[in-house]
Amino acid sequence: MNVQHIDVFAGENRTQTLYARDSSNLPVDLTAKTISWSCAAPPNNPANLQPVFTYVGTIVSAAAGSFTIPIAPGDTSGLTPGDYYHQAQTTDGSGNVAIVTVGRFRIRPLIGSLAA
Repeated sequence: MNVQHIDVFAGENRTQTLYARDSSNLPVDLTAKTISWSCAAPPNNPANLQPVFTYVGTIVSAAAGSFTIPIAPGDTSGLTPGDYYHQAQTTDGSGNVAIVTVGRFRIRPLIGSLAA
């Protein structure tokens, strides 16, 4: 599993590249796997672990373990700025699930007229 932090401004449109890694930090081959990605409130309380938004990742390079997830303006514009938690998992054809990426998902507020 790889720790990767994401930092966005509220309402920002972005395609985020992430990397699937194993416990030795080697690339996870994504061939014939699907990627599910979720963002939730910080995990300091188990009740917070309901996703606030989720996406299916798009594989960029299966051998390198790279994939992208879209972050649309509406995903973050209505959320309170601060730190959230994100997690990506793969599922293979047999239904085996592996967590490959986790980290902080920080939403920063827009300043002044930019927020209008």
